[in-house]
Amino acid sequence: MKILAISDWHGKEEVLPQLASAVKGLPLDLIVFTGDILKWKAKCSEWAEAKKEERDPQRDLPEIKEEIKKNVQLYVTFYETVKNFSLPFLAIPGNVDSPLSQYIKIGWEQMKKNPNLHMIHSNFFRVGEFVLAGFGGEITEKDKEDFFVLRFPRWEVEFGLSLVSGLSHEKILLVHTPPVGALDTDEGKHKGSRVINDLIQRFQPAWVFCGHAHKARGDEGSGECVVVNPGALKNGFYALVDTEKKKVELKTL
Repeated sequence: MKILAISDWHGKEEVLPQLASAVKGLPLDLIVFTGDILKWKAKCSEWAEAKKEERDPQRDLPEIKEEIKKNVQLYVTFYETVKNFSLPFLAIPGNVDSPLSQYIKIGWEQMKKNPNLHMIHSNFFRVGEFVLAGFGGEITEKDKEDFFVLRFPRWEVEFGLSLVSGLSHEKILLVHTPPVGALDTDEGKHKGSRVINDLIQRFQPAWVFCGHAHKARGDEGSGECVVVNPGALKNGFYALVDTEKKKVELKTL
């Protein structure tokens, strides 16, 4: 199976026509997107500042309400581009794709318009001999947040993916957060989570696609599993994967 992997669009609209051109010229079976349609702006910044100042973040700030309204158009712009690909497109949210309620609502609306779009956060989908399971957001040991940013604790991720443990098909795991390792460092900061490393050991997927660490693009082996971080789509980065040949090509639009 030939897969195009993308992540971390962050609302950079000028790369979408280039992506569409690249997809059109490739023999693909599937596209996977590992999150972050939106930008880090008012709601994310308020959450980060409140955490730093050890206070409760404020939901009712005018700039946050306005941003959430405007984010509808960013989602629509992204999914309208996806609809033209005429390929199965599997997606999970990133840590900035909040509130979760808005992400899910718009995603389900878009799935009604595009039968090739599949939202697999805390869910799975079969393609050929593979089962693809997904869990988005930033994965932590104990923290939970789904309005300002998306952060999920270990227990929720393990529970959300537990259904795939008994399936005999080869597994592909989509996560936004990378495992701790060579693909989790961005500008000197480690963005990975040991939870993902543990999930790889537990579920033994053949492939893991991640994102979040924008510049740590590449692939690395973890036993029989290959982990792929395509880099940030906002920077024009994507990856091509041939599962039969176990070949990964890092590409730039």
